[in-house]
Amino acid sequence: MTASARFRSRAIGVFLIAGLLPLGALRGVSAPAPVLILGPMLGHVSETEANVWIRGSGPARWGVQISESPDLAHSRRILGRDLAEGEGFNSSVSIPGLHAGQRYHYTVLLNGKPAILPPYPSFTTAPAPGGPQHLRFAFISCSGYAPHDPAAGWADLSLRTNYDLILQLGDNHYANSTQLQKQRDGYLGQRLCSSFREATSRVPVYGIWDDHDFAENDSDSTVPGREEIFRAFKEHWANPAYGEPGNPGVYFKFTRGDVEFFMLDDRYYRSPNLQTNNPAKTMLGARQVAWLKESLGASKARIKILAAGGEWESNGTPDSWTSFPRERDEILGFIRDRGIEGVLLISGDRHFTAGYQVQKRFIEITSGPFGAGMAESRNLPEMFSNHGKGHFYCIYDIDTRPAQPTATIEMYQIGIGLVERRTFTWDEINGRKGIPPLPP
Repeated sequence: MTASARFRSRAIGVFLIAGLLPLGALRGVSAPAPVLILGPMLGHVSETEANVWIRGSGPARWGVQISESPDLAHSRRILGRDLAEGEGFNSSVSIPGLHAGQRYHYTVLLNGKPAILPPYPSFTTAPAPGGPQHLRFAFISCSGYAPHDPAAGWADLSLRTNYDLILQLGDNHYANSTQLQKQRDGYLGQRLCSSFREATSRVPVYGIWDDHDFAENDSDSTVPGREEIFRAFKEHWANPAYGEPGNPGVYFKFTRGDVEFFMLDDRYYRSPNLQTNNPAKTMLGARQVAWLKESLGASKARIKILAAGGEWESNGTPDSWTSFPRERDEILGFIRDRGIEGVLLISGDRHFTAGYQVQKRFIEITSGPFGAGMAESRNLPEMFSNHGKGHFYCIYDIDTRPAQPTATIEMYQIGIGLVERRTFTWDEINGRKGIPPLPP
């Protein structure tokens, strides 16, 4: 490598991290050797496999070297799909043959050479399925427009080690565009900070979208170019699935012990919010609703988490389930009529953090904003908790070891710490005991 090439390569990194180089400026810049731009980020991790995502600076063969030893002794190598320009130099790899509840250490290889210096990141696989457990998961939404907006939040999360999963519930960037490259740049900006890498290289991350990282504000299935948005989404996540055969989308399910997560796609098949002349008006689409009902009916998990970008509560904005009461009532009525227990609702979008008991039956926690602008809400009829001044994330502490499981919500204000902690009993989770709402 010549001196000028070395300088150019270093300058790109310095100016990009400092925010002085436009996010699209990396395109067309040749480098003598590929480097790791983003990641590694853990995606879906089960008891037997793990998924790792990265973005490189250019074309490369890549893979993961993994071991039970911190120094990677007695390791094995798993090759991923080559980094290619047509995929924005993004790629993920699935690592098979792992053991339940085991800690593994790993590094990323680019063209056969380590792209990370030790100490290497590590993660723990999921416990054996079906057994009782103590599980903690963080959930966030509304990351913000600028690359620095979520930096404090990721720094806060990266310093905590007492959670097992991260769920990103939409507005994970604010590209507000259906253009592929703007979507890629949106992810680039939100994942550049070192604390994002620190947190997500050791804790599995799962994502769905909402309006701003799908298209524009309050967008729906009528936007042109949604196939390109879906392409960008798949390039940047390592989820276990993307809809169903013949019905693409960002919805999927996964289990962790005896907790099952149902991650919903509230945009790809969505009717316009203000549409009034359509008896089949839908947020999820008929196929996804059928999938959700079938999956809930078959679930053996003690706790079931239903995650959506928009709020479930009854007094939300037009961009929430408020505009889709028939479909919401169909889903919640199915749960009630079938006697399905242990259902918790989580959501984002609203730029404040709050708790509700929806229809005096279902506990909902909405989490945000993680880095976007703040909003305050008046106390609403179903609301029992309301935090609007600051940036927030939440951690759910689920304990299924007792005969009657409990769920404890922890609400954190970024830079401040824990602002509320509340334990829900099994009777509260299942609506047999009411939760007093806040005064009007």
